Amino acid sequence: MSFVMIASGSTRGTGMHTVSMRCVIAVAVAAVGLLLATGTGLGYWLFAPAQAASTALPSAAATVSPFAVEQMGMLSGRLFKLESQAGQLSESLRHMLGRVPKASASPASAAGRGGPMLPPRPAGEMTAVDVAEMNLRLHEIEEQIAQVTHAATLQHLELQHLPTHLPLEGAELSSSFGNREDPITGRRAFHAGVDFAAPQGTPIRAAAAGTVIFADFNAAYGWSVEIAHGNGLVTRYAHASRLLVARGAAVRQGDTIAQVGASGRATGPHLHFEVLKGGDATDPRRYLAGL
Repeated sequence: MSFVMIASGSTRGTGMHTVSMRCVIAVAVAAVGLLLATGTGLGYWLFAPAQAASTALPSAAATVSPFAVEQMGMLSGRLFKLESQAGQLSESLRHMLGRVPKASASPASAAGRGGPMLPPRPAGEMTAVDVAEMNLRLHEIEEQIAQVTHAATLQHLELQHLPTHLPLEGAELSSSFGNREDPITGRRAFHAGVDFAAPQGTPIRAAAAGTVIFADFNAAYGWSVEIAHGNGLVTRYAHASRLLVARGAAVRQGDTIAQVGASGRATGPHLHFEVLKGGDATDPRRYLAGL
């Protein structure tokens, strides 16, 4: 499956680029994984030596200054917050993209390790320079998480305005886009959309967020709805038995806008679905996920 990205230009109009979902998922997951790994590594580097030292030398805690204890507590809190933010971002990406490919096992996890058994060394007291370096690195991680979160949010909003949502859940595709034998005359004719067979009254849902620009009866399309999504994209839903939106209404992706029927030029209950780009009909399967 792929995403179609719309880019507006000043001289050549609107351009369309297809971006592989695997590429989007891989980049997003890699970014979150890197941030989690970096935060975890910093926490281990900062606190593991001190923990080992306290185990080997019970009296070492008494030599740690109040400044070091305070700074270590502050850094620990920031690391915990970063880990929580990265986890929430990862869940958001999984929800937005549908699924995340399983990570392959790292070769390093199977590599051998060893060495002589030596007693742990006491950790040196943190200096102001150490704390400054840790604060700088944590600030960089926080900035990266904020940037990834912002980019993911923008990407989610863009996807909401592309007709990628199936207008009928689980419906059977009964007629494809392109030339075919007309079901009424039997003569060769062009079919400007795709047909989904469905029982009378089945809910019809908006394939993308947008504004309703037509909701009325048409001799050829019967009771139909047209929704503008920006960048010259319009979707059309025809042959309905009942309309549930009016012209000017703002709809979200997945909102119910009508019910399946057989109005207009139709042989039986079904949904005729079109995607228009700049007024020209294009194959809806270039956009719809799952077809």
